[in-house]
Amino acid sequence: MSNQIRSQSRAPYNLHLQQLAYLREVERSATWGEAATRLHVSQPALSQALAELERRLGVALFERVGRRKRLTSAGREAAAFAQRVLSDAADLQARLQEVAGGAGGDLRVGMIDAASLYILPSAVGKFRQSHPGVRLELTVESSGGLLTKLRNLQLDLAFVTGPRHDADLQLNRIYDEPMYLYGPTARPTEESDWVLYPRGSQTRDQIDAGLESAGYQPRVILESGNPQVLRQLVALGLGWSVLPAAVAESRPASLERRRKRAVSQRSLLAARRAGAPDDARADAFLELARRAARR
Repeated sequence: MSNQIRSQSRAPYNLHLQQLAYLREVERSATWGEAATRLHVSQPALSQALAELERRLGVALFERVGRRKRLTSAGREAAAFAQRVLSDAADLQARLQEVAGGAGGDLRVGMIDAASLYILPSAVGKFRQSHPGVRLELTVESSGGLLTKLRNLQLDLAFVTGPRHDADLQLNRIYDEPMYLYGPTARPTEESDWVLYPRGSQTRDQIDAGLESAGYQPRVILESGNPQVLRQLVALGLGWSVLPAAVAESRPASLERRRKRAVSQRSLLAARRAGAPDDARADAFLELARRAARR
């Protein structure tokens, strides 16, 4: 029982990949001299490294047969382990090189619903075509929720509304979007109902400021972060709203713009953590987003 307890509490082996590579090469080679030549080391250096490996493992890896050293049963087990570890290490190196070059790994992108609906779908499609080895994960949420996930390292890139001034974020302006007045009649009255973005959101703050500047005091009966829901309610004659033209004036059943001047304007910003490591995949997606927004 005490031996079992000692075995369970024993610290992991402290092994070096170089030692495992030496062991693998000795197994493959006819002589230690041949292994040393392939490894570009002296034979004494090879012997010293493998003696240290034996010490760390606590078992004999070799036994002398005549003038030559042969692998013991434990040595053969260790050599098979070395082959697996070195193969995994090579695979890891290849995968990390793919990630560094933008050809592999995961890219976690968050976007507000407006971006996912009509600004960035083409960027998503083109990224998947140009980076088939990258697992693209998409999250649609409010700007505040996306920025929380970004700061918590749950996202690599987030498309949110602005303006924002956050020292811990690197922000790039992607698109400036005017917001217009839409409603069931020519002009809203004091009795008119309104359907708007949720209170406290960046978009709503900008809309409220624009409506106040234009002399409107909306009586809000419903809030939704989904612009398509707001559009449908306006189309049904249930209220007034302030929406992007790309949503309100799309077919079928385009809404009529009730005021030529925009009530407000919001910006779509690409946000990344300031000081985050370079990421070729995020750079590529960001460039595709810029191109999509220009169209």
